[in-house]
Amino acid sequence: MSEIVKKILHVDDEPDISYVIEFLLTNGGFEVKTLDDSSLAVAELLNQDYAMVIIDLMMPKLNGFQLLEAIRKEDKLEKLPVLVLSSRQLVNDEIDFLNNLKAYIASKPFEPYRLLEKVREIITS
Repeated sequence: MSEIVKKILHVDDEPDISYVIEFLLTNGGFEVKTLDDSSLAVAELLNQDYAMVIIDLMMPKLNGFQLLEAIRKEDKLEKLPVLVLSSRQLVNDEIDFLNNLKAYIASKPFEPYRLLEKVREIITS
């Protein structure tokens, strides 16, 4: 019997990063949908079943903090694993905010296979 493929939503406005993450996760056995418009993410998450979402912190429209907050306001998404990627050094208040909303944090740039392992770890925990 074949294993069910886990779906991941990736929200990032940087095409190069999106390409790398989609390529990495697809080759790692996941189904990936990428959105470059953060304002569409909550509706997408409500309309499809995803195993997790990966969001960039710095985006136009809704930044990663705002998107995470919007995700957590939805009962259906309250426990959805969220991995936040950031290319800047976070201050303590930002880290506390992300931790309080139960988000995992990873830095950009990232080592591709470490990111893949982190995603696998998050999904299986």
